Amino acid sequence: MASFKFSLLACGLLSLSLLGNALSVPAIARRQTNTPIAQLCRQETFATVLSELGGQHWPGSPYTSQTEPQRRDWPGQVLIYATGLDICGVRIDITANIAVEIFLPHPDKWNNRTLMVGNGAFAGQTNRVDMFSRALYGWTTMSTNTGHEWPITAGLGWAANNPELQKDWAWRAMSRSVPYAKRIVEVYYNTTTRDIPVKHYYSGCSTGGRQGIRQTEVDPNSFDGMLLGAPAWNVRSAMPVISRIGYISRTFGLDDLSETQLIQRLYNLTVEKCDTLPNTFDNAPDGIVSASDACLELFRNSDIRTGAVWEGLGCLNNDTPSDTCVTIAQRQGFLALLGADVFRNPSDNTPAGDGFDITSIKDISQNWLEADIRDWSSNQFSTYFLGRTIPWNSDANGTALLEASNAWDREVRANADGRVLNGNPNLRTILYTGTADGTVSSYGTDQLFSDAGGDGNANLAYFKIPGMPHCVDNGNGAVNPPWYIGQGGLAIVNATKWYMPNDTGLVDAAHDALIALTEWVENGRKPTQLIATAFVNATNNDWRIRYQRPVCASPRRQTYDGEGDVTDIGNWSCQ
Repeated sequence: MASFKFSLLACGLLSLSLLGNALSVPAIARRQTNTPIAQLCRQETFATVLSELGGQHWPGSPYTSQTEPQRRDWPGQVLIYATGLDICGVRIDITANIAVEIFLPHPDKWNNRTLMVGNGAFAGQTNRVDMFSRALYGWTTMSTNTGHEWPITAGLGWAANNPELQKDWAWRAMSRSVPYAKRIVEVYYNTTTRDIPVKHYYSGCSTGGRQGIRQTEVDPNSFDGMLLGAPAWNVRSAMPVISRIGYISRTFGLDDLSETQLIQRLYNLTVEKCDTLPNTFDNAPDGIVSASDACLELFRNSDIRTGAVWEGLGCLNNDTPSDTCVTIAQRQGFLALLGADVFRNPSDNTPAGDGFDITSIKDISQNWLEADIRDWSSNQFSTYFLGRTIPWNSDANGTALLEASNAWDREVRANADGRVLNGNPNLRTILYTGTADGTVSSYGTDQLFSDAGGDGNANLAYFKIPGMPHCVDNGNGAVNPPWYIGQGGLAIVNATKWYMPNDTGLVDAAHDALIALTEWVENGRKPTQLIATAFVNATNNDWRIRYQRPVCASPRRQTYDGEGDVTDIGNWSCQ
């Protein structure tokens, strides 16, 4: 069971980029080569780049679907190349540690765009899953291995006493891979003969989101557009906060709560009390709490022992742990995790990290309330990155842990600064988060949006997706909200489908955020809303559309007109 949970964490903590793009290719003066892929996909094709930039071919690289019909990447996931697609795969060892991998569609099928995809958590390995999903639609796709080959399930031992490898993971592998990949594209497609310039894009969620921002700090001209989901930008505080969550969980008995059905009861209570709260914008009886800040205040202002808002949990004034009651202590622990800016440095009371949205309790329970995941994560980071294990179980230890983590980041420079997204006239960014994210706090993404200039930044569009957990709806959430917008991470849901076929009607700028980004960058049409989709049961590979509704760029919100079926998109608009 633990290995399955760790695999979810690997995807949840961080990044992935995804889903099909069939936007029509710009009017490009194409040279129809009619050359078989095998004649193009040869080591000799890339000799110029190796001569200029160094590095060497990975054994067996380059490769095609004919020479490599089934190549395993992440555990349990197989890229099915046996479709006869004209895609050339190239993997280069840039240094002894850093590798870059590139999927190159046949020149006749290339859409004149590149896409660098992000990675997940602290894991190494190139993200071939998300590369493949867009290469199918004519994108040249790229990924770095972050400087090592350890999957997240193997732990963080690769980082032990090795700040140079940590720097590779933090930013250096990406900074070396981006220009290398761009040069390979220039050579492979001979782009000097094309009539319009190549456009460069980035897509990643969580750690992947952080990577994109850090690369923009290193080189502001890396990308023309970025699609960033729930960026895990505040690395130096994230792992100390997880350690503090462990202390809260043990102190208030939340570990016990996570092993029972009481988490579901607690979530159901928030929906019962907060769906369609009076005097808020959430007027839809749809099982999704959108006015979550007002909901949190409702719970905080109610007597935790006898307040009517807590009715439905049973044993209201009883603090004896059981499988049938959410105790008073557990309610206190629940509230202790919620709200923006709840974790502070004990020494000076400065913000250390954000708490969570009240609707994220299901996602939190899958990640941080379960001791085997939470303690494994925080202890591994503290041991291998900081060189000592400091549990945040007292004020003195909390201060020491935060100071050690800050000192680490001053050397490694993993944290990403959202301010870099403001003031760059050549970069367009779509930012998104799920309000029910229990892995990277949606409040943290709000802070990043504010740092990046907020609504005053004309080159930034921010979408909050009500009810969605981390990056995608990966089955951890309590509801099945409309969540799919062509973002990174579909492989988290089901490893057998990594792209969205054209016949779904979802492969366009209205439904796919990456395509919307290209429309913004290339045609000046900034997205003000996207249509989010819920499927019948994505985790069971049932990809029939269940229902859809708009998600709105800040400051507008999705609004129900107050009448009719809440699952009918015609009854919703952005207001």
